[in-house]
Amino acid sequence: MKKIKNFFHDHKKLICPFSSSKNFEHLFSIKKFPIYMGTIKNKKNYEFKKMNFLINKTSGSVQIFPRVNLKKLYFKTHGSGKVGKVWSLHHKMFYNFLNIKSQKNIIEIGGGHNSVGSKELLKNKKVSLTSFDPNGQTFKSSNYKLIKEFFLESSLKKYALDKKFDLAIHSHLFEHIYDPKIFLDIINKSLKINGLHIFAVPNMEPMIKNGIASAMNFEHPFFLNEKLISVLLKKTGFQILNKKYYGKYHSIFFKTKKIKNIKEKITLNSYKKNKKIFLDLIEGWRSDVKNINLKIKNKNHTFLFGAHIFSQMLIFNGLEKKSIVSVLDNDPEKQGEFLYGTNYKVFSPKILKKYKYPTVILRAGEYNEEIKKNILSTINANTKFI
Repeated sequence: MKKIKNFFHDHKKLICPFSSSKNFEHLFSIKKFPIYMGTIKNKKNYEFKKMNFLINKTSGSVQIFPRVNLKKLYFKTHGSGKVGKVWSLHHKMFYNFLNIKSQKNIIEIGGGHNSVGSKELLKNKKVSLTSFDPNGQTFKSSNYKLIKEFFLESSLKKYALDKKFDLAIHSHLFEHIYDPKIFLDIINKSLKINGLHIFAVPNMEPMIKNGIASAMNFEHPFFLNEKLISVLLKKTGFQILNKKYYGKYHSIFFKTKKIKNIKEKITLNSYKKNKKIFLDLIEGWRSDVKNINLKIKNKNHTFLFGAHIFSQMLIFNGLEKKSIVSVLDNDPEKQGEFLYGTNYKVFSPKILKKYKYPTVILRAGEYNEEIKKNILSTINANTKFI
């Protein structure tokens, strides 16, 4: 069998993972964008990169390219997926979706803050869980093994894990992978025939259509909508058994099975549809920023919520920065630090108590209602949201 390459190898290589075509068209660019989507303790020489959105003319797949070197992109964690009721419910529903019964040998890839193993799975003493995560946490459990490495074909051979597992799981990892096809090939090699592969991903298409900034960025370089994921799964030897949707446009849970052969010819052509979706996206972002700027002009006590991509996408698409007091975030680990790429220090939303009629710019997608409710009911009922 042909050796599978490292799925992180191609951050400098532009190719469509669905059609292998190199025929791309430029859609739009954000000229200067911070390479890290979190906070740091001290302001320093930030690094920026041009964020180019490109579409493949053969398949219609969309990518951000060139990509950021992984050592720079993930030089520290930014805590996504660990704060709030929306994420808490997501983790609970995903664990229930796994519905673990006869699967005894389980592999979890890149658990991080979304780890199923660290919560419920290890309570089941009938299972043996192996976790691949370079930054993973060690748990005191006889049925748990942590491998602090990336999940690669060489690692499967090193630890004699080829075709060993009954079930492979990962949650909000797939969208971060630089070569999704190779990643799925390696998962396939780790599973027994009829082994299950169950995972959660952002529901990207409705997110993009609603202008949600967290859908695609330097960390999420591919437009992995439901159709494209289905094509990739078939190409790599997986049959889809079931899907479940979480939230209005938050996540999709996929339950798939490794099968012996894929007989049907698999093609993909979404060029016209996807081109329109992304041209509408950038037009919507720019129009939104113009409207916000009009509303906050000459306005005091205006704050920006979210020490993450939500705020960065507004700022680097032309938000009037002089009107913003600071950035707010519920994550205690971000408070007191600076939003990367900006001069804004991050504060707890509790700072709003000091102001009679504060204004908060909020573009956090599916988390908006949870954030609004918390501020209005527990911090300042006079807060106005834009």
